[in-house]
Amino acid sequence: MDNDYHDLGNSLQESGRLDEAVSAYKKAIELNPNFSWSYHSLGDVLLKLEKWEEAVAAYKKSVELNPDFSWSYHNLGDALLKLQQWEEAAVAYRCEIALNSDFAWSFCNLGDALTKLKQWDEAIASYLKAVEIDGDLPGIYEKLGYAVGQTESDLKLVLEQFKLQITPENREFYWQLGKNLAQYDRPKSAIIIYKLLLTTMPSCAERSAELEELLQQQEKCVSEALEEDRALASSRATVAQKPDDCWSYYNLGAVLSHQKYWEEAAEAFCQAIKINPDLPWWFYYNLWEVFVRQNKLDEVENLCREVVAAKPEAFWSYLNLGEALTRQGKIAEAIDFYRTVSYKQSFASLISKRTGILPVPQAETGKMPVIQAETGKMPVPQAETGKMPVPQNWNLKPVKVPNFIIIGCQRCGTTSLYTYLAQHPQILTPIKKEMDFFSWHFDRGIDWYLAHFPPMPAGEQFLTGEASPSYFDSREAPERLYSLFPQAKLIVLLRNPVDRAISQFYRLTGLNWEARSLDRVISDEIERLSQNPEYIIGEEPGNYLARGRYIEFIKKWRAFFPREQLLILKSEDFYAGAATTVKQVLEFLDLPEYQLSEYQNANPGSYQPVNQSVRDWLRDYFRPYNQQLEEYLNTNFNW
Repeated sequence: MDNDYHDLGNSLQESGRLDEAVSAYKKAIELNPNFSWSYHSLGDVLLKLEKWEEAVAAYKKSVELNPDFSWSYHNLGDALLKLQQWEEAAVAYRCEIALNSDFAWSFCNLGDALTKLKQWDEAIASYLKAVEIDGDLPGIYEKLGYAVGQTESDLKLVLEQFKLQITPENREFYWQLGKNLAQYDRPKSAIIIYKLLLTTMPSCAERSAELEELLQQQEKCVSEALEEDRALASSRATVAQKPDDCWSYYNLGAVLSHQKYWEEAAEAFCQAIKINPDLPWWFYYNLWEVFVRQNKLDEVENLCREVVAAKPEAFWSYLNLGEALTRQGKIAEAIDFYRTVSYKQSFASLISKRTGILPVPQAETGKMPVIQAETGKMPVPQAETGKMPVPQNWNLKPVKVPNFIIIGCQRCGTTSLYTYLAQHPQILTPIKKEMDFFSWHFDRGIDWYLAHFPPMPAGEQFLTGEASPSYFDSREAPERLYSLFPQAKLIVLLRNPVDRAISQFYRLTGLNWEARSLDRVISDEIERLSQNPEYIIGEEPGNYLARGRYIEFIKKWRAFFPREQLLILKSEDFYAGAATTVKQVLEFLDLPEYQLSEYQNANPGSYQPVNQSVRDWLRDYFRPYNQQLEEYLNTNFNW
């Protein structure tokens, strides 16, 4: 009878009915409390249900009854890692390895536990064994490189201590190990391995061609490693000097993430948000990528919920919460918060345009002004629902179609143009300038996209639109956008691609999203494009060259949208006479002319002059693409 319940548990587990499987295994244990396999299987189901403590109890009973079954020790270690019980996890993995010394993940996970305990030498030995068994283990070189970079011991002595000496037989293994560490952005660790290899095995000099290449790589790695050390030391010093400044922690997190120190980076980013949660953190993609990697989204979500509950008049916290929920795949819940903040902004924007009060949210504070149509106060969400109350005399309707979209290009003046248009009396803007829906986030669905737009007063002539420069060079965006909004009017700004590439590089450097040199990004992209000319990188830094080959993308947009729906502007003309360009755009949108008192650059960039040889190289690179563009559009850009 007990075996019947055990078999039932197996069947239920295979079919995904995990809660029922737990009940079946517990019944089997009740009938036969000495059958270790039921405890092990129960632990497996509890692991899948993320009930870590119960899983630990089940596996401990399993190994008590059958101390010779290695998998129970391994899974016990996995559960203990989830509970952050590092010492016990290490003990479990050591027991497993004693029974089965051929499973790479056991050594890798033991290394993870030892890394948490800062037992660097033993962690290095564990990671090396994992690499020796399976050199393709995901993340293994980053982990090994991190441990090697942290230890103060002589690596040669570490290898000898754990009987991992370099010999003529395994020389090739360590040679490839050094190359892989360099490839996985662990230059300091690669240098240590290289030096050890060359010192221990002088006969490596026989491979003169490879050795010369290796030494050149080493010299480059040394330079990059020193630069990384300086950047990290500077960021840590800034945090020590300004412990209450959120940007100190953000910049530290950015530097740590560049160097693959993911856990520390996540801690720094979390601290930045805790210091000032009511800032537009949703904008900083690198911050969210680290949170996703380190499973920190729950923590950020809870923090944003606390801020929203304590400060319902806040603005950015709603948007940050929406981003945290979106990144977790909780799209329906995120949509509710986007709609709430859209109502908040719509109220304030309408009042601003009718009374002349400063448009909102205010860039300096990110907060909405305290005003309301009838009472003079800004409405706040109802505590029970988190949604905005709607005044009876305002008939606001959700947006179903954006009237216009600025589709690009990056660093060509899109932010300034969008800012000027937002001040027109008949334009209401969404809660984000850039949603990147048709390029990177199409899988989130049309309801997610439209939730960002302001509800519009029925019967009044208001327009709304967004500006996502990522659309212009997206291969999929033209067809996606046309399939949903074939009547939308599209605006494109094109800038001398040499200036655009340089401006993009320094913009991303200033945001701490780019850590490479200008020469390095150019050489990296040339190599990437030679392998895959069609490949366009997503949110992460890149496309300094590919994004400036305008002709390739213009043709794709013109294949779907007729000439009268696509307004192509020259950025240099816009910079020289913003008022004239804005007038041209308003005519395109069938809106009355509207003059601003001044046209300030909304997103300026400043940097040292670039070496003329670099500019000449870029000019030569873009020349054939520029010529094709002029011929296709029958326009002289004079770049």
